[in-house]
Amino acid sequence: MTRQPVAYSIIVPVCNDEEVLFGAYKRLKHIMKPTAASYEFIFVDNHSTDRSADMLRVFCAADVRVRVIYLSGRCGHAAAIAAGIDHAVGNGVAVMELKPIDRKANMDELGSKQPSYKIRSMEGFTHSPLWDMIPSA
Repeated sequence: MTRQPVAYSIIVPVCNDEEVLFGAYKRLKHIMKPTAASYEFIFVDNHSTDRSADMLRVFCAADVRVRVIYLSGRCGHAAAIAAGIDHAVGNGVAVMELKPIDRKANMDELGSKQPSYKIRSMEGFTHSPLWDMIPSA
């Protein structure tokens, strides 16, 4: 069985966002539910020092549409977005911000052929038979 095409990839950079992470995840699911299109959430943990990484593991275990990238060090906001874009498989890609913080982004990193980040580990990037039950767009 092969993975069905994904209509939307929603990339969410995370860095010490445990207070707002669960609420944002619930809101995203609520927003995407009526679309009836296939989607994936790609959370990119930018080396959080709070419980954000633990929360993301729970999301990934509970929902086959959640994929998580853990960066090996604090790489910056633009690098987190670039990592999510590099691993997105959706026909449409969107970036969702968890909170409006002035994060300095080096936009040159997004167009770079050589990534400025190192991935420590990833979860949810293997095929699951449950994924095939999600209707395609």
